[in-house]
Amino acid sequence: MYYEKLRNNPVKTFSDLEQALLDSVEPYLAYVSPGFARIEAGPSGATFNTKAVQLEGFARLLWGLVPYLAGRNKSRNTRIAYPDQAGFDFIEFVNRGIRHGVDPEHNEFWGVPGDYDQLLVEMAVFGYALLLIPEIIWEPLDSESRKNLSRWLSYINIRQIPDCNWVFFRILVNCGLERVGAEGFDKELLHESLLLAEQFYLTDAGDGWYNDGFPSQRRARDYYIPWAMHYYGLIFAGCCGDLYPMYAGRYRERALLFAEEFSRWFAEDGAALPFGRSLTYRFAQGAFWGAMPFALEKSAYDWGKAKTLFLRNLRWWFGQPAYSETGLLSVGYTYPNQYMAERYNSPNSPLWALKAFIPMALSKTHPFWQAAEFSTGEADLTKSGKSRPQKSSGFYICSDADAGHLYVLNSGQWTPGTPNEHLHMAEKYAKFAYSASFAFNVCTDTYGIDKLAPDNMLLVSDGEEFYRYRTESSDHQVTDAWVFSRWKPYRGVEIATWLGPVDQGRWHLRVHKVKSDRPLKTVEGGFPLPYGDEFYPLPDDEKRKSVGESSVSTGQGSSRIVDFGAHRNGLLVTASPNSNIMHPRVIIPTLTSEHAPGEFWLACLVHAHPDPKVTVTVPRFTEALEAFPATVRQKLLNIGDAV
Repeated sequence: MYYEKLRNNPVKTFSDLEQALLDSVEPYLAYVSPGFARIEAGPSGATFNTKAVQLEGFARLLWGLVPYLAGRNKSRNTRIAYPDQAGFDFIEFVNRGIRHGVDPEHNEFWGVPGDYDQLLVEMAVFGYALLLIPEIIWEPLDSESRKNLSRWLSYINIRQIPDCNWVFFRILVNCGLERVGAEGFDKELLHESLLLAEQFYLTDAGDGWYNDGFPSQRRARDYYIPWAMHYYGLIFAGCCGDLYPMYAGRYRERALLFAEEFSRWFAEDGAALPFGRSLTYRFAQGAFWGAMPFALEKSAYDWGKAKTLFLRNLRWWFGQPAYSETGLLSVGYTYPNQYMAERYNSPNSPLWALKAFIPMALSKTHPFWQAAEFSTGEADLTKSGKSRPQKSSGFYICSDADAGHLYVLNSGQWTPGTPNEHLHMAEKYAKFAYSASFAFNVCTDTYGIDKLAPDNMLLVSDGEEFYRYRTESSDHQVTDAWVFSRWKPYRGVEIATWLGPVDQGRWHLRVHKVKSDRPLKTVEGGFPLPYGDEFYPLPDDEKRKSVGESSVSTGQGSSRIVDFGAHRNGLLVTASPNSNIMHPRVIIPTLTSEHAPGEFWLACLVHAHPDPKVTVTVPRFTEALEAFPATVRQKLLNIGDAV
């Protein structure tokens, strides 16, 4: 459902953002436990226990409340209506919750964390709070409560954590303990952690990108780079620059480099590119833009640009039906959707979205708040209309100025290993293209093309209706004209894939070289196109498909896939409801074919447009191939001559 308080908020000023925070927090206050240490909102489960779920609710509210309290002044009202009470003081809420949560004798004690425990994840915000508002978080505590808090936080120094963005949890906690002079601070481990985080930075790239973990072990470059690696680094720089100027300087410098790269992930309407896991954190997507002014010099960046990207993204999100009837953030993306959830998504998990409220810690007179937003269409904001490669992410970013369609061509990412516990990895990381307008589908079953999320994928089967698709891939290349990867859906089957923009990104060309030791059936999908009630009854497939092409147009855009050589059959797939993370109902134009063992080539042109009234001419394949490798171009042209 829509949350009307946020939907009606213009989100233009400091006061608007402040009100948005209060309106975001208020619905959760109805679910506060008697001791204030837990949020008891919803029965659905996650990989961790109920205590951790309820701590997650309390702790993730603090990502918004800490900067709010840090930036408050005497005239600001910190009270909000609370059920059965005359008023509710956030300072009292935070202090009582912490006292009871870290008290082993209290029935709302958060518990002793083990290795790789969710409790360790939630500790990061307490380090942030000790750094930013010690006079509220630490000083009012009695000596016993201080000991309890420092003891509980210090578990992060003796427990195992994965080598990824979690390292910054340990960094923030130790910095917070150091700032208030608390027991449990481990200076040696802090320095080890800072050095470990350095190993995740892509030093040779020179563009501000980290990898979420060791680059030699996995390719993981998604939103955990802006909303985790850089976000925590900027908090560190803003709060600890006096103690650790070398690292603070690095984090600031890298953020400035990354800003140029990351701005290209945002469309003009404020939507950000849906890609990767944890998308239920929603407007944490834009938290990086709010963290930059928290840590950088006032003259270090174009704050009008940062403010525009930040506020546009918030406005876009506040206009989505992502909420429950009572105003809680649901698990899902633009609407409640458990299909796309991670195993670690509890009812309280989406509250990491509140990371976006970090600009509340700034003064109203900061240049970020004084800067004017950019007008729609200013080219230097999102680089609209300028397609270009982004090598560290593995993307070729396509931005069609006329269509307003931002999408990327993806060479391929994959986080291997069952311990990562991530779901729908192929759909979230390995599709050929990702769109800010049309998003992507996740599988809802193992059988049937309509349930297998064939959008922007090539599905192959050696029999029946069970298909495989690109998951892990290798030999990644990103050039000025195309991206490449190699993948093996079966033993004895190898596919080389080239993807490249055509006609300034209005179309893109896909080429697949397939070597197979068995007969194969293939299904290749274009962009998933949403449709509404006005599209019923569903269209007769025969009217919208043909040999060599499949296309569909609805009130929400058009989508088209055209085969090279016109030897594949067109098919429209009405996807399983709620399989798309942005639109509950979508249709996917596809091409199908069958092949004998041996080597064969597939190629197609793909286009989508959010405005159904706009028409484009299909490019000539000879022209589309001009920028591709000579061997690929000649092979396809020879095949074309034979056809």
